[in-house]
Amino acid sequence: LALLALPLASPAFAQPATDPAFDAAFANFTRARQGDAAQLDAAVTTFQATPGNPAMKPVYAAYLGSAYTLRGKAAWMPWNKMKYTDKGLDAIDQALAELRPEHDRLLVQGVPASLATRLVAAATFVAVPDGLFHRRAAGKSLLAEMRRSPLLAAAPAGFRAELDAVEARLKEAEK
Repeated sequence: LALLALPLASPAFAQPATDPAFDAAFANFTRARQGDAAQLDAAVTTFQATPGNPAMKPVYAAYLGSAYTLRGKAAWMPWNKMKYTDKGLDAIDQALAELRPEHDRLLVQGVPASLATRLVAAATFVAVPDGLFHRRAAGKSLLAEMRRSPLLAAAPAGFRAELDAVEARLKEAEK
């Protein structure tokens, strides 16, 4: 989700989390998402590490899960496609389960950690084949939840544009 790197200046939020390891992993993830599969291993390895700020754990887990699903997409053997995608979806489920109210106040690259985690989850759920993984409804629910969130109004325009793009992919998938 390359657009998540935009800054947010709002007094409603706490100080941003600074995590150079996350920034490096995010850069690798972004390149992998744009088609550079060689960056997947670096992103997975970095997102597997324990974050310096424990409050970042759900964000790390969501991106790790998404990276695993990208690894599944890139795998050649069907059993590896399933294994990595399942592992990724499990990590995302864990990330969503770990979200707490304090994640609404923690900024990750200018976006509340709760919104960033949910958008990564929703984008991944919409992207995986629904006939195999049955996650489209969960992705749709997360998107609706983000639309209702009061945090969205203060989120950067780039983040809101990415949310719009995921919703457009969902609508296309539902056709």
